[in-house]
Amino acid sequence: MNVWLQQTVVEYLPLDVRKAVRNYRSPMSIKINKIFRLPVYIHLLAVATIFFLAGWGILGFLDRYTNHNQAVKVPDVRGLQIEDAAPFLEQQMLRYAIVDSIFSKEKTPGAIVELMPEANSKVKKNRIIYITINAKTEETAPVPELADISFRQAYSHLIALGFKHVETKYVTGEFRNLTVGVECGGKLLQSGTRVPLTALLTLVLQDGHVSPLDDEDANEGNNEPKKSDESWFE
Repeated sequence: MNVWLQQTVVEYLPLDVRKAVRNYRSPMSIKINKIFRLPVYIHLLAVATIFFLAGWGILGFLDRYTNHNQAVKVPDVRGLQIEDAAPFLEQQMLRYAIVDSIFSKEKTPGAIVELMPEANSKVKKNRIIYITINAKTEETAPVPELADISFRQAYSHLIALGFKHVETKYVTGEFRNLTVGVECGGKLLQSGTRVPLTALLTLVLQDGHVSPLDDEDANEGNNEPKKSDESWFE
């Protein structure tokens, strides 16, 4: 029924009924009007209460989601092999990953050397513990071809490969600081020979001087036979 029909029907109703119809309001609208007629401070109190309940609910959800106040202690498994340490980590509901290795003669090969986070620190469950182990074999690298390049280039190349101990040795040669080769243990190494990174390497360099024997050979090659004075008369 449209609005025009409603108005026509209302006009034919008794006066008291017409007044009642015009003044009629639904229970919901009456409640809403009552709410809006309340003092301002009551509205503010209601809004504050709603925000408080919403914040409390969100914080409670985050606590459950992030396992708040449910920390566990990282077990000290340093010195153990990874297969022996795994049950202790799993018992604390911790995951682990091997991320690095070092070599130390003072420690057992394959043993856990370092933990991150550190041992006995408190972490949340299901956290990944990053492990560094002691390598079972010493790391090696091939010696590159360094002959006939400068000392600075040769030294930088060895350090870049990971060699930690490099010293120098000079031999007689025409060009100072020109590399002759690499020695280890007093023996000249062939390029490509694998050597432990902790080994002591010696760069053999020319000293920029020529030996007396070389000078004599050079002079003999340059000397021409002198003619006798009698040649002037021939």
